[in-house]
Amino acid sequence: MTRPPEPDAVVTGVALSRERVMLPPEAVFEATLLDVTQPDQPPIVLGRQRRQPAGQPPYALWIPYPSARFAPKGRYEVRTKVTLEGRLLLASDKRYPVPQDAAYRHVDVQMQRLLPLAATVEASVPLLLTHWLLVEMAGEALSRTADGAAVPHLVFQAEEARVTGSGGCNRFLADYDWQPQSGRLRMAQLVSNISLCLQSSGLEAQYFESLLAVRGFRQVGTQLLLQGAGGEPLLRFEAIETPLS
Repeated sequence: MTRPPEPDAVVTGVALSRERVMLPPEAVFEATLLDVTQPDQPPIVLGRQRRQPAGQPPYALWIPYPSARFAPKGRYEVRTKVTLEGRLLLASDKRYPVPQDAAYRHVDVQMQRLLPLAATVEASVPLLLTHWLLVEMAGEALSRTADGAAVPHLVFQAEEARVTGSGGCNRFLADYDWQPQSGRLRMAQLVSNISLCLQSSGLEAQYFESLLAVRGFRQVGTQLLLQGAGGEPLLRFEAIETPLS
């Protein structure tokens, strides 16, 4: 097994909190440099900075990464979060792209405080911008797919109320209405392209129907549960990142 290249460059910057906060001494700060060039694949972790104990914001960013993995036409982002015993306290809630010019790879990030709401109090990753991989539908675990094959997933965009993803064959997008205070979540106006994939067409149709039946959600750790009108589980997802190889 080949080892990933050693870091020889850094992304710098500052991570700020939008609100004045006083964090407990056990809090942990984490900043991650991600390759998001392929939107249908989990982001690739190019570098990570971890500060424990976190102390108080603002935090100086210093994320080492291998410059050989920074492609000229690639897309790269920095995301940050603060957790306490695995529970999310602060997180960046929009995209923060990294400039292509090596001399200007400096990114300033703003973090939003997460309120202790019932649907998200046990979350360890944000709902928005996370690559959610479908692992269970209607109580049944999904079988593993071949390496490189498309896998049903979704990503809740932050700049607009759109969710994008794939059903395993066709890409889709839909509008979403998110009410974290009440744990309500609803998707509408789902549209997809029309490629014919015989092996996954039944699974994909069921997946799209289930998305439109969603009326609520709950996060536990790195898992996302989407629920129907009566609170019944419809879809279960796992937050996925790909380590550098």
